[in-house]
Amino acid sequence: MIGKISSTYVIPGFVGILILCGTFVIFYQFLQYQNEIRESNKEKFTGIIENTISRREGRIETIASSIVALYANSNEVEKAEFDNFVEMILGSNQEIYNVFTLSNNTITQSFPIKEYVGKDFDVTFPTYPTQIAGKNAMTVEFDINDELLLIIAVPFDYFVQEGVVTSNNYKIVLLSPIDDNVKLYSIEKSSDGIKYDTIFSEEELRDSITIEHQTSLFGHKIKQNYDLKYIIWDSSFGRQAAEQAVIVGVGTSLSIIIPILLIRSNLLRNQLREKSEILQKLNQELVNVEKSKDEFVTMIVHDLKNPLVPIQAYAEILLMQSLGSLNEKQIQRLQSIRNNALVLQKMIRDLLDANKLGLGKLRLDIQVHSLGEIIKNEISGLDLEFQKKGITTTFEVSEDVSCECDRSRIGQVINNILLNAIDFVNENTGKIEVSLKKDARIATILVKDNGVGIAKDKIDSVFVKFYQIQPNKQRKYGGTGLGLSVCKGIIENHNGRIWAESEGEGMGTEIHIEIPLKQPAGFPQNR
Repeated sequence: MIGKISSTYVIPGFVGILILCGTFVIFYQFLQYQNEIRESNKEKFTGIIENTISRREGRIETIASSIVALYANSNEVEKAEFDNFVEMILGSNQEIYNVFTLSNNTITQSFPIKEYVGKDFDVTFPTYPTQIAGKNAMTVEFDINDELLLIIAVPFDYFVQEGVVTSNNYKIVLLSPIDDNVKLYSIEKSSDGIKYDTIFSEEELRDSITIEHQTSLFGHKIKQNYDLKYIIWDSSFGRQAAEQAVIVGVGTSLSIIIPILLIRSNLLRNQLREKSEILQKLNQELVNVEKSKDEFVTMIVHDLKNPLVPIQAYAEILLMQSLGSLNEKQIQRLQSIRNNALVLQKMIRDLLDANKLGLGKLRLDIQVHSLGEIIKNEISGLDLEFQKKGITTTFEVSEDVSCECDRSRIGQVINNILLNAIDFVNENTGKIEVSLKKDARIATILVKDNGVGIAKDKIDSVFVKFYQIQPNKQRKYGGTGLGLSVCKGIIENHNGRIWAESEGEGMGTEIHIEIPLKQPAGFPQNR
């Protein structure tokens, strides 16, 4: 009797409990897989948005550089020349509302909306967001020279437009960089179509992601860099509460539900694997595109370098006056041609070296050289520049230091650092001190100046590619932001290290370089 009851009730109950426990285990796995998929989707969205913003930001900077280059040799550009040039640029960038140039806040050039010429910019556009022809716009500021500003007006949907996200059910809101309660742009896509007045539910806001991208674009109206803050929700971010309830509720139907849940779990796992493979493939494609871009840039830079040789040569021949006498004005102009060609040649060399470093193709000719001789030669080669600016230089070396290195590349590093020091010290009071010492294994070079110094929060960034200490203000100092990046690559290719130290702005700067006296066994003579 007891055995029969046990067989009828206890054993099935026990089995039911085991299966129910199994159901809860599967439910827990299901939650994990859903969380993984949600996080994977969020990472995918974040990557797409950030890459899109970076590309668009780069496009604006490229457009600005092209227009600034138009003014490179003259403070004044004819209206027709400006209009034709900007019209050509806007032909492939039709999202841009308008391009202005300002002198003392007065609009001197405007295209394609020409009616603003001659008006005060802040009086014409007194509010934020700026209204350009009845449309809200971001006004991005660039310095042309000491007298002119360039303003590029773009719509707030310029960076993340409809179509960037391929999902059919999402919401995107761009918040004001000066007030998180103000929406500058919003878009909502669903089965009902597209709307431009987006409201999040509490659940959507909880499942949303916030992407904040600090750009290098300086806002004319807000007087700070644009900080793009997006709140994004997609249907794939949400918790599938209905499915969870079904799993728990139907979990008691043992013979059917458990196999279904197992199949469901496998499908979710396969889906996650497939998405992961797709993301890996897309990432590899991006890597290949980046590599192709670097190779293309290297090729273009080589082609840009070739015309400089005859330009410099002809300028030197003419300055020698072997082909005829020159007046003072002609000599000054030829000297300007030669000097600017030398500047352009250095910029091209830095860009070429930066790309070689990025591709791992920088070659070094490693031989035993005297570091003292290399430093003396570079200081001597810049003696005219020191004299022009009234800079005092000293070189202290306790003993001759022989080192296995590439003489040309180490000289390039010293030259770049000295040129930087020349740029950042004051005329007539500037002082640059260079010292060289060694221990048993390492040679140490120190270049110290009494120039403008570097803020402590920026000092770690000075060796970053294209970094400028004053990217958006009215920059007093030129350069591409590549010199120190190239120096870092060259020194690291010598198995050494380079770093900067400064007590802050106005306190001068120290550049420290450490190079092994002897390269390790097996170190390539050419790399």
